Amino acid sequence: MEKNDLKTFLPLLMGVIAGIVSYIITGDMRSRDPFGILVLVMMIYLHKFILPKFGLTIETKDWLGISFLTLATWYISWTLLLNS
Repeated sequence: MEKNDLKTFLPLLMGVIAGIVSYIITGDMRSRDPFGILVLVMMIYLHKFILPKFGLTIETKDWLGISFLTLATWYISWTLLLNS
C-alpha cells in the first residue's frame, strides 16, 4: 500500500470506528449526542499521532481532507447503526 493510499484509508477506517464508538456510547439516549461528536473530534486528533508512525508527514492542506473523510464516514456509519 502506498503512502498516499494510507492517507485515504486511515481516515475512512477511523471514521467507521468513531461511528461505532459513538453508537455504543450514546445508545438510545438522544440527549448524549454531543458525546458522539467528541468521539469524532478525538479520532481526527489521533491522526496527528498515528500517521507519523507510518512515516507520513501531515501538511496543512492534508488536514482538510483527513477531517472531511473522517466526518463523512463517521456520519454514515453512525446513521446506519442508529437506523438498524
